[in-house]
Amino acid sequence: MMRGATSTRTCGRRKRESGQGVTEMALVLIPFLMLLFGIVDLGRGIYAYNGVAEAARELARVTSVHAGDPLGSSPETDAVLATQYALVPGLTVPVFTCVDITGVAADDDPCLPGNRVRVSVSAPFQPVTPLLLVLGTMTIESASSMQIP
Repeated sequence: MMRGATSTRTCGRRKRESGQGVTEMALVLIPFLMLLFGIVDLGRGIYAYNGVAEAARELARVTSVHAGDPLGSSPETDAVLATQYALVPGLTVPVFTCVDITGVAADDDPCLPGNRVRVSVSAPFQPVTPLLLVLGTMTIESASSMQIP
């Protein structure tokens, strides 16, 4: 007799606790997914920043060797720029500036040896995490300079 009473009690407890796992899963899933998307957004942001910085470095390097007239108009610079446009989505048109060793804009036309070529670029970054969407589109900027040999 005791055996039948125990099984009936256990069966009733299982019915009452059957929705508990689903409720706990729903409560934990949302913060977990937000954390996961935040980590993905952080990785995307680092990748975008690295791409923009690399674009500025590559453009400064090639322009210091093949300056062109006006500055940054050589075929080699155009080829590197086309590659960077393909690698970095939304990359803006770079700004080429001739600066002296102190960083002040030089009036030399064309840019003389010993001066530096400064290249500034930027690209937009849009996060996908709902909480970060409140921030809107962010602009990632980078500048690099290289001395003309």
